[in-house]
Amino acid sequence: MRKTRLALYLLPVLLAAMAGIATAQNKETRDKIDRMAVQMEETKTELTLLQRQVQAMQETFNKTTGELNTLIIQISDNISAIRRAQSSISTNTNDTSTQVSSVRERVTATDQRMERLSEQFAQLKKVIEDIPKMPTFAQITPGNAEQLFAAAYSDYSRGNYELALSEFRQYVEIYPGSELADNAQFWIGEIFSAQRKLPEAAAEFEKVKAVNAAGDKTSLALYKRGLILLEIGSKEAAVAQLLDIMSDYPKSSEADLARQQLEEHAPESLVQPAPAGSKTTKRKPTRRP
Repeated sequence: MRKTRLALYLLPVLLAAMAGIATAQNKETRDKIDRMAVQMEETKTELTLLQRQVQAMQETFNKTTGELNTLIIQISDNISAIRRAQSSISTNTNDTSTQVSSVRERVTATDQRMERLSEQFAQLKKVIEDIPKMPTFAQITPGNAEQLFAAAYSDYSRGNYELALSEFRQYVEIYPGSELADNAQFWIGEIFSAQRKLPEAAAEFEKVKAVNAAGDKTSLALYKRGLILLEIGSKEAAVAQLLDIMSDYPKSSEADLARQQLEEHAPESLVQPAPAGSKTTKRKPTRRP
């Protein structure tokens, strides 16, 4: 009888401990998914641009084009597999603790696909870098926006940063209303970041929003700006930037990543002022539907 009462007493404690472990594991899984989503967005954009570059180079570099197309097909297949895995994982992350193990196995498998994707993407970039360093086009056709962007991205990929910077700036100036204008401004920020000119990179990333506040690169550019501001010690500006991302782009992956940065570097910023006489509350986490 005494053993039975002891077991009944310990049962709620054990259940609570198990629930806590499952919650922690679910949070870790969701964080991984969010980071993967950002990587996927970057990879998707770069892949699109590389495909355009391959098309422009086909007549001159037939052998190279064949290698690139093979790699692009492999990368596209991996992206599709990862997307399917992410969809399945996202559906199950809020299920009961009994499914945590299954979800973690899927995340591990997705991690492995991401590693293969990174290797293939590195191989793809190496093929391009092996082409002699020169402008993609001996002469860019006036008025050809796509050709100008492809040339700029090609020079960026090869490390011709000064030439790429000039071409991306020219693109933003001539085609400010283009759907790729915010992308061009984003890559300007990336060039300065690659050169470790961090204050300049932060300033250029901030301009992406002015070019197109709803662009597909805008929330990522602002998130990168926030990280740079943290790195150079401008904590107050960084916190303001990360809070703005959560407010202006609540359904983006960067909103979740911004919250994680704030929880680590400025948890007090997530506490909302409460009405007089009541307790303070934390900002609710933003989750994609």
